Amino acid sequence: MKISSLLEKKGSELFKIDSRQSVFDAIQLLNQKKIGSLLVMNDEKKLEGIITERDILNKCLVVDKNSKETKVFEIMTTKEDLIIGTADDTVSYAMKVMTNRRIRHLPIVDHEKVIGLVSIGDILKKILEESETEVKLLREYITNPYGINL
Repeated sequence: MKISSLLEKKGSELFKIDSRQSVFDAIQLLNQKKIGSLLVMNDEKKLEGIITERDILNKCLVVDKNSKETKVFEIMTTKEDLIIGTADDTVSYAMKVMTNRRIRHLPIVDHEKVIGLVSIGDILKKILEESETEVKLLREYITNPYGINL
């Protein structure tokens, strides 16, 4: 299955923040939306990076920076260091990339335009759904391999 199919089912709502806003603003938005990351977008709606819970913990709280004074651009993962996916990537490929690179959120980009964001939770949910369907079909085949109605 392709990421594009996953995005169709998930929806394309994106949560964004401006890089000049404070980390405190980012924390409030993360808590309000119950999410783990925000895309950092500029005024032209171009991707500048991503800020995640991990960025906040490792780059702000651990070194005792004040979240109200620290700006998002100071601790975000910049576009240059960002790992992205495409709509044509498969779900299993995205899972491998996310697992190997130890990231939880993958922006999906098409011609430099962000079209979605998938989390490792989204990926695992889809893989579990596919596995459950496959197990059900295999069980049905084992109990009635020729499809004969008795």
